[in-house]
Amino acid sequence: MIIMSVQLEKLGYTKKTCKTCGNDFWSIGERETCGDAPCDEYQFIGNPATPQKYDLFSIQDLFIRFFQERGHTPIRRYPVLAKRWRDDVFLVGASIYNFQPWVTSGQTKPPANPLVVAQPSIRLNDVDNVGRTGRHMTCFTMGAHHAFNSPEDEIYWKDETVKYCHDFITHLGINREEITFIESWWEGGGNSGPCYEVCVRGVELATLVFIQYRTLPGGEKEEIPLKIVDTGYGLERFAWISQGTPTAYDASFGPVIKKLQEMSGVELNHRILGENAQVAGMMDIEDIADLKVLRSKVAQRLGITVEELKEATEPMEAIYVIADHTRCLAFMLADGVIPSNVKEGYLARLILRRTIRFIKKLGLKESLGDIMNIQLNFLSQTYPEIRNHQEHILRVIELEEKRYQKTIRKGHQMVKKSIKYLKKDKKDEMPLDMLIKLYDSQGLPPDTVKEVAREMNFPVNVPDNFYTLVAAEHSEESVEEETPVELDFPETSLLFYDKPQKEEFSARYLGNYDNNIILDQTIFYPEGGGQPSDIGYLDTGEEKIRVLHAEKLDGIVLHLVEEEKLEKIKHRTGSTLKGKIDWGRRMAMARNHTATHLLVAAARKVLGDHIWQAGAQKGVEKSRIDLSHYQRISPEELNQIELLANQWVMENIPLQSQWMDRTDAERKYGFILYQGGVVPGTSIRVVQIPGVDVQACAGTHCDFTGQIGIIKVNRTERIQDGVERLEFSAGEAAVQSMQKNDALLKESATVFKVETNQLPQTSKRFFTEWKAFKNEIKYLQKEVAKLKTGSLIDQTEKINSLSVLNQEVEADIGELVKMVTQLTDDGGVDVVVLGNGEGKIAGAASPRALDREIKINEIIKQAAAIMGGGGGGKPNLAQGAGREGDKIGDALKFVHNTLKDKLAQKNLNGFG
Repeated sequence: MIIMSVQLEKLGYTKKTCKTCGNDFWSIGERETCGDAPCDEYQFIGNPATPQKYDLFSIQDLFIRFFQERGHTPIRRYPVLAKRWRDDVFLVGASIYNFQPWVTSGQTKPPANPLVVAQPSIRLNDVDNVGRTGRHMTCFTMGAHHAFNSPEDEIYWKDETVKYCHDFITHLGINREEITFIESWWEGGGNSGPCYEVCVRGVELATLVFIQYRTLPGGEKEEIPLKIVDTGYGLERFAWISQGTPTAYDASFGPVIKKLQEMSGVELNHRILGENAQVAGMMDIEDIADLKVLRSKVAQRLGITVEELKEATEPMEAIYVIADHTRCLAFMLADGVIPSNVKEGYLARLILRRTIRFIKKLGLKESLGDIMNIQLNFLSQTYPEIRNHQEHILRVIELEEKRYQKTIRKGHQMVKKSIKYLKKDKKDEMPLDMLIKLYDSQGLPPDTVKEVAREMNFPVNVPDNFYTLVAAEHSEESVEEETPVELDFPETSLLFYDKPQKEEFSARYLGNYDNNIILDQTIFYPEGGGQPSDIGYLDTGEEKIRVLHAEKLDGIVLHLVEEEKLEKIKHRTGSTLKGKIDWGRRMAMARNHTATHLLVAAARKVLGDHIWQAGAQKGVEKSRIDLSHYQRISPEELNQIELLANQWVMENIPLQSQWMDRTDAERKYGFILYQGGVVPGTSIRVVQIPGVDVQACAGTHCDFTGQIGIIKVNRTERIQDGVERLEFSAGEAAVQSMQKNDALLKESATVFKVETNQLPQTSKRFFTEWKAFKNEIKYLQKEVAKLKTGSLIDQTEKINSLSVLNQEVEADIGELVKMVTQLTDDGGVDVVVLGNGEGKIAGAASPRALDREIKINEIIKQAAAIMGGGGGGKPNLAQGAGREGDKIGDALKFVHNTLKDKLAQKNLNGFG
């Protein structure tokens, strides 16, 4: 049995059971229903619940001030891109995401305790309902006050939480008799606990969750030592009930909506929109895929038809969608999400392209960039970081609009091709999985698919929750479960941090795991953070055993050796071994690792602070970094990045490293710490290049940037949508790379017999001349083919009313293909097969031949097999080749006989 707060009784609330839904709830005074829809209708539309009207920003400020005055420390909002500090989800869906997993697991302390935050949160599980219901949003502001209670330090729990909530709501001037606290239960992220859903006039305003259990694999509950007050106040809904507007959108971003109305000429129908929101509030829209029921009920209450309702509401719904989606995009792009076809970038592109679709639907002349600018100016009043990123956001939007138009142009053929396949398979409707695949792989929105399908008289049924379905497939990172390995050894002491210049060491031999030796301490760096491990040897006193690799497992370093070597020393467990690393390799890795930090910092300076490391791999001769960026890095930008990184090398900046409490480090440096990826642990190692870069990093580094020597970026490539790869070398390897490039230039200059500085001009001249010669050769080949073709037409023969040409000629395969095509297309020959003495063969068939079921690809394949080869193509055009060119006569004879047999058979069957 869950014991809820006794504070409610002190405040004058009594417990009741809702006569409609049967849930237990608390209220002051007599009432029969719980106060939440559908048990109670909205009672605030046109009738505000507060004496004063609040917009979203003013209610947000009031919320923060209220809790700050009551001992809570305000903290800045976290980025909506959750992968900045965790690797299991892409976007922040609630304020508790900010503290998972490190704070909620008790591994590290919270940034303040208690704290208050207004956290922009993104949920796309109801994206198709945005604009239609009056309340659903992709991006909303969760006001939250949190307390983290440990056995040693209890802050506050249920009673205080209930009191704070009651006091805040009544502080706004809401009648206490209109507040209800509904008893409920919350589960999520492996935790659970009792909760209250707090409602006023039919709408849920807040949820008060008391996390106190861990959910075990069997479903049982285990009490956890850290008990968390996790509250969520829907600040948009507070603004809504204070203004009594028809929808939450009008209350939350009214100025943006007003400008969109002016641009589109759409009039706001308060009566219809208010009625729509009333009915939507009474329904569990999440479970209704096509929303037809909602439309029907609203139309019935208004006394109009569903079509009349759609005509009245759809333009306004489009405006609401655009206003909501542009706000969502503003936070996504400002916080570093790069639109792409994977992960969080996929979700950003989904929202972006859906917005463009509604702009088009509304008939607006303005671009998404123009409308985005309105939203950015509005949000910048409260979020200066959005103003700081405005130029970057608009650049991304402009680029994405161009990509979208290109996708639509290219996509029409893909849709037509897909429909042809479906018709061939006797399908009478496009299946949903194909519709989703066209969107996922080709970026084609379902409306475009439907338009193309309509031209081909092929039905496509687009479910109303289409975007919700595709968003659900891309909302979380898939994390592979690792098989746990239990090692009964103490953690290995890592000597390379305290003694980074040490090459040799002594250690006690503790035991083995598979082909690995375990020591009590080591200077072997174990692979991690994209840095390969040290290699070297262990000295037993009798022989030296090569250490091939090192890795860390649960704090224990495993030194991999050859199996036969391990067998020889197993009996020495407990003895002391000496070890030595390959120092040249260690320094090469250190140079490359420090160079990685410099290049990332330089890229952020040159390209913008949206740049984020998406992956890295260090090596001895070359390394690579993957950077999130919305377009190809230009040669000029690359030169700037390389130059800036080398300037920092020449400044010989001393590196600083220290172990810090995770929360203290985040408070001091922010999430830029995790450029190299999320690192585990309560304590993290912070590596700083003062004035340049700071990261949480466990790798080995130079003591000074000058020890790198030189950094040379060798090449770049786009490894996936939204990710640029830089391949580079550092130190001696960089010099060798430059020498190699220099040698290539000199060799090329020698070929052309010019100086290296004349290579570009000379290469350009040669290329231009080559291109001209190539075009001339093509023209001459075409003319030769025409001449040869003309001489061959007279050699055709009739086989059962089809004209057939089957000859050996002197021509290469390119000419053969041109000739057979010309003869069937322009020469009026039905079947042409031509071959040469080198064993090349080509064939073509006219529409008349195809009607007689002559498939030239099958015939060519069999003919080429006679020459010891193979072939293929389409039923109307094919080519092949064989090693035994002297058998071309046999191959052509086979073709002639096959055609006679096939056409004779067809004649017997009545096709003649």
